[in-house]
Amino acid sequence: MNEYEPLRQFLELSRSLHFGRAARACHVSPSALSRSIQRLENQLDEPLFERSHHRVALTPAGERFRRHALTVLEEWQRFDRERTNQYGSLTGTLHMYCTVTAAQSVVPEILGELRRRHPGIRVELATGYVSDAIDRLRGGDIDASIAALPERLPAGIANRDLGTTPVVFVAPRSAGPVRDAIDRRRIDWCEVPLILPAHGVVRDYVEDWLEHRSVRPNLYAEIEGHEAILSLVALGYGVGVVPKLVLDKSALRNRVAMLTVRPELPDLRIALCVRERSLSNPLVAAIWNT
Repeated sequence: MNEYEPLRQFLELSRSLHFGRAARACHVSPSALSRSIQRLENQLDEPLFERSHHRVALTPAGERFRRHALTVLEEWQRFDRERTNQYGSLTGTLHMYCTVTAAQSVVPEILGELRRRHPGIRVELATGYVSDAIDRLRGGDIDASIAALPERLPAGIANRDLGTTPVVFVAPRSAGPVRDAIDRRRIDWCEVPLILPAHGVVRDYVEDWLEHRSVRPNLYAEIEGHEAILSLVALGYGVGVVPKLVLDKSALRNRVAMLTVRPELPDLRIALCVRERSLSNPLVAAIWNT
C-alpha cells in the first residue's frame, strides 16, 4: 500500500545513511526522498536525522521511530500475506542477502528447492560483503541472509547450519619478494606482508592466531571482500587469508597457492540466518523449512 512507502523510504535511509543510495534503492529521486522525510519529521514535530555536508545520522527520535516503523511494516506484511494466501499458494517477495561466492555455491540449491515448493514466491537477492550479512538482517531491510557465524550471534537472530569451509592462508604463485619470503624454511610472520579482511569472523580468527604466536603483523592492507584479497595476493602484494570456498570458486585460484600453517585456523560455519520474530512470516518460514 502506498501509505506505507514513506516508512520504507525512512528505513532504507536509516540503513544506508546516504540520501543518494537510499533514493536509488527506493526508485525515487533524492529530492523526493528528502521531501518524504521532511513530511515525516513535520508530522512527528521532531527531526529524525542529523544532516551535514558530509554526514547523515539518526537522532534519538529517529532511532525510536525506526523501531516503530519496522514493527508497523512487519505487521502489515504479515497481514497482507495471510490475506493473499488464505485461498492459495504462497506469494510475495522474499528479500535475501549473501556474498557473490555464496550466490554461486550455496544459494542455488536452497532457492531451487524453494522455487520447486513455492513457485509463487519472488526472491530479491542482494550481494555484498560477508561482514554486513548480520547487520543488514538486524537492520530489517532483508528477510534472510547467508552468513558466516561468529562465536556468538546477536540476540534475536536464529540460524540454521548449511555447512563449514576451511579458512586458509594463500600466497602468490609468481616469483617475487613475497614468494621468496615464504619459500624460506621458516616463514617470518612479522616480516611477510599480510592482506586481511577489515572486519568479520575471518579477521577475528587471524587475530587470535597471530596473538597466540606473539606476532606483530606487517599489514599491507585491510580491505572488504575476500575476492578482493585474492586479487591482491595474485598480484604479489602479500599473503592473504580467505575461506577455501571463496578460493575454490575464484577465477584466480590457479594464480595463488595455499600455505600449510600450524595450528590451522578454525573452520568457518556458514548458516541461513533470520530474525526470530520473522519466523511467523510465511515467506521466511518457507525458506527456513527448505
